[in-house]
Amino acid sequence: MQIIELERDDWNFFCPATGRLVFTDDGEPNTPALRGSWCHEVPEEPMHLAEELQPLWQEHLEAQEAADEGADVVLFLQSVQRPNWVAFEITTCGMACGPVWSTAWTVLDLGEGDS
Repeated sequence: MQIIELERDDWNFFCPATGRLVFTDDGEPNTPALRGSWCHEVPEEPMHLAEELQPLWQEHLEAQEAADEGADVVLFLQSVQRPNWVAFEITTCGMACGPVWSTAWTVLDLGEGDS
């Protein structure tokens, strides 16, 4: 799967297929194109994972555990080949008591438009 890397200073991420925000302000899915998302803080616990990705993700976790490695979201996403699916690796940066950053991966089916 292709991974597109973006750096942003906000969470205004719109789905190219539907034109909608990918997530609501509460973090809930807002587009039918969403196939899954991961956060760098807890990569082993994806959110909104599509049924077709669930067994593949489980196999990845088991293989990583057998190799005494942690979940590797990028390695997993690179191994998945689905027509029209694209992963967006989005790093947001800001300031708190110093610089802070967060990386999330969001998989969208760009062939999925609003019906």
